[in-house]
Amino acid sequence: MKELTDYLNRIGQLNYLSTILRWEMDTIAPEKSFDYLIDISTKIDLESFKLSTSDELIDLINKIDIKALNELDRIYILDLKEDYEKFKRVPSSFYEEYTKLRNNSLNSWVKAKNENNYSIFKPYLIDIINKTKELYKYMFPGSTNLYDDMLSTYEKGINTKLVDRLFNQLKNEIKPIISNLKPKNIEKKQNTYSDSELMDISRYLLNYIGFDNSRGALGIYTHGYTIKMNDNDVRIAFSNESDIFDHMSTIIHEGGHGIFEQNISDILKKYKSYDIDKVALHESQSRFYENILGRNINFWIPIYDDIKKLLYIDLDINEFMDRFNNAHPSLIRTKADELTYCMHIIIRYEIEKEIFNGNIDLEHLDQIWNQKYKEYLGLDVPSDREGILQDMHWSDGNFGYFPTYLLGSIFDGMLLETVNEKIGNVDELLKTGRIKDMTKYLNENIHNYGGSYNINEVANRLCGKDLDVKPIITYFKNKYSK
Repeated sequence: MKELTDYLNRIGQLNYLSTILRWEMDTIAPEKSFDYLIDISTKIDLESFKLSTSDELIDLINKIDIKALNELDRIYILDLKEDYEKFKRVPSSFYEEYTKLRNNSLNSWVKAKNENNYSIFKPYLIDIINKTKELYKYMFPGSTNLYDDMLSTYEKGINTKLVDRLFNQLKNEIKPIISNLKPKNIEKKQNTYSDSELMDISRYLLNYIGFDNSRGALGIYTHGYTIKMNDNDVRIAFSNESDIFDHMSTIIHEGGHGIFEQNISDILKKYKSYDIDKVALHESQSRFYENILGRNINFWIPIYDDIKKLLYIDLDINEFMDRFNNAHPSLIRTKADELTYCMHIIIRYEIEKEIFNGNIDLEHLDQIWNQKYKEYLGLDVPSDREGILQDMHWSDGNFGYFPTYLLGSIFDGMLLETVNEKIGNVDELLKTGRIKDMTKYLNENIHNYGGSYNINEVANRLCGKDLDVKPIITYFKNKYSK
């Protein structure tokens, strides 16, 4: 085991360097340096790939007495072996080409979004779709459903049959609620904030929910995300172009990711290349903080005096909450309310599924996107930036990721019921400033286990049943049908 962890630490060090370079490109590196940084990053990624698919690694894995391990070690080693076998089938020359394409594609997406011009990104998107198909054909030879393989890569045990059933049930229940929504007339005028002020607001909220700022860092990028550099370095990026309420929602969301990463068991931390590969479970935590907790007025009551000072506002708390709970169809996923957000994910899921089933003309993806928004949310898409360019996921080859957001929300309905039952009424806990009691419960019952169990297994362990849409539907109806 010592030899194996030492070997995996070498991979972890390479991954750390590659991640640092990506953070540099996203946050502070000048654009003219990108070609050089991409070249270095590609070389590091290729070296990591070679170590991850070497005969030496599988020999070390095979020397481990699986039966003698504790449960978390055993699950990790078996997952490691499975990943080895998948990636061993990928030619290193192809992997190098694919890695370079992903870096260039991501940078082209940033440029296209900034210039509101899909034509800049379009050839990269088509190329990365085709190359991603090729990658999964190497990883899953003989597969009859590549998109199922993609889903299982982000959340093991998840497939289109399950997602179709859950999403269709949810869609049928919330469509009537959405069609009857009456958006609140809220004045758009708001204060502007410097980058340093946004940093102060972010650190305050992160500390409040239980994120350890001494083991974290913040940066500015066109899209919010969280990334773990190592156990004591979890970084959160956010856009400085959002309004302040979107910003706070983003920070609370990303803080949920960060808290998960900071509270993994020491058993798993010894594997320095360890990465939580249960993305739906990960998203359930970020969306639990953002929506179930952060859109509840009781979340803000204990800290509202501080928030008013940080934001230079003098709003009544009910007016303040209208900004978080003004449910209505809108164009941008990351700015959507928690109810209509479901449709944003269903749109992306249905497009992705058809892409990899070969039923979509890739030349007209932007038009298909726009048609879906008209059909599902009744909206015309006025620009590329507000349409197909709004998300970074496809530029990085992350097909199969989007459904994890909604699977996470479905689980959150179940988790809310469980927290109410196991540790006390959530409204009362929030109102009395005891949010960290919930964070501690999540640390001990979910975060500690990292990605050892998939979201359905965690649902059974904590809630006593498989994933079920009924609790989140009840939550939506209670909140938005009034």
